[in-house]
Amino acid sequence: MRREDETPGPPPPEIETLSQPLCRHLLERTAVGRIAFPSGGAPALRPVNFALQDGAIVIRTGDGTILAAGMRGEPASFEIDSFDPVEHTGASVVITGKLGTLEHKPAGFVPLRAWASGRKDRYVQLTIDTLSGIRIPAGRGNR
Repeated sequence: MRREDETPGPPPPEIETLSQPLCRHLLERTAVGRIAFPSGGAPALRPVNFALQDGAIVIRTGDGTILAAGMRGEPASFEIDSFDPVEHTGASVVITGKLGTLEHKPAGFVPLRAWASGRKDRYVQLTIDTLSGIRIPAGRGNR
C-alpha cells in the first residue's frame, strides 16, 4: 500500500512481442534451452544444448528419456531465455513441435559437444510448428 507522501514510480514496462526473425536470431545465438515432453505420467523438463539446423532444433543425446520421446514422435515444447535480475529485463522464446530421431548427424551440422558425460551419439530434432517470443524491455520496473 502506498503512503500519501510517496511519489508513484513509473508504470512497469510493457511486455513486447518479438518478431519471428528476432526469435530465430535469438535461437541462433543461444547455446542452452529447456525441452518439455511427455514422460510417463507427468511432463519431463530437461536442459539441453542445441543447434538450429534446417528449420528445426537439433539436440545431441544418448539413450534415455529424450531419445525415447523422439522415437515415439512425441509433441514437445522448447524454451530459451535470458534475463537481467538487477534491471528486471528479459526475453523468452518458445517453440512447440514434434520430436523425431535422426539416423545420421545432419550434413554440414555444426558439432554439438555433449556437456554431460557418457555416450551421446544420437540426435533428436524438434520441428518448429509454432514460434513465439516476448521481452520485458529495460525500464525502472517497480523498484
